[in-house]
Amino acid sequence: MDGLPQNKLRGFIIAGSSSIAFGFIPLFTLPLMALGLRTPSILAYRFLIAALAMFPLLLYKRIDLKLTWREAGILLTLGLIYVCSAMGLQLGYLYMPSGIATVVHFTYPVYVILLMFLLYGQKPSGVTVFAILLAFLGVLFLSGVGGFAVDRHFLIGMLIVAPTGLAYASYMVIVNKSVVRTMNNIKLSFFALLVCGMGFFVIALFWDGIQAIPSLEAWGLTLALAIVPTVVANISLVEGVKQVGSTMSAVLGALEPLTAVVIGFFVFDEKLTLLHLLGIVLILVSVLLIALSGRIAYRLEVWKLRRRHKIGAKR
Repeated sequence: MDGLPQNKLRGFIIAGSSSIAFGFIPLFTLPLMALGLRTPSILAYRFLIAALAMFPLLLYKRIDLKLTWREAGILLTLGLIYVCSAMGLQLGYLYMPSGIATVVHFTYPVYVILLMFLLYGQKPSGVTVFAILLAFLGVLFLSGVGGFAVDRHFLIGMLIVAPTGLAYASYMVIVNKSVVRTMNNIKLSFFALLVCGMGFFVIALFWDGIQAIPSLEAWGLTLALAIVPTVVANISLVEGVKQVGSTMSAVLGALEPLTAVVIGFFVFDEKLTLLHLLGIVLILVSVLLIALSGRIAYRLEVWKLRRRHKIGAKR
């Protein structure tokens, strides 16, 4: 049969759809902020409604919800890390274009590589080191280095959003290296979202109280935020990884910041300078290189062996 196998094609569509769905976060969040809802309240509603929406799926699949104390501790940690990541990203929207904020957040694969090296001694390849340098160069361009006037408001946004990539990377490393790595993905996502939602509910209570959703429009935006870039995106991500693998899913993950940039430009009239665009391109190329670093290293090794073989044959 010519072309991609049907299951692979389905996997590409699912993984790509997941990334696009994640990119829709600012489309629903910015209007809610414009309606007067504060960040903790928005995120409390987002994650609590998302967890509630996932509960029937857990029952349908008859997934056991029992936890050991160790698993509960890890899930609590993951939920709190998710709180930091989501909070920083949304607060960043107040200081910088949402598309650029999403791109800066998307540097998390770079932090994963650095954490694995620092904590577990996994040395990155030459391709990965080059990709990390590209990513930091891209962030520098976005932050104002390279010829355009530095906006202090924008720099505050960079300082808020940049650590969200590290937070999300920590989440991924803990999932991969802890006892929950064998846990059902839907179960893991449910508890992480639940803890995250409860965390934001507590934060909202101390942040001038939890706000009521003010209108039917706000309810529609809140439900869309909880379902599309939270429930649908997380579940389809898991299915996409099963179909096409984590590497290709990571490559297709580049659609997330691209979606956010396109939405910001066309829907919210967010301005992008040439150096902004250059920084975005460098970060996306960096992430793609990291995702494909294993295949690139393999191809280089094959090329070296063939070259040696040709040289040896000539002699």
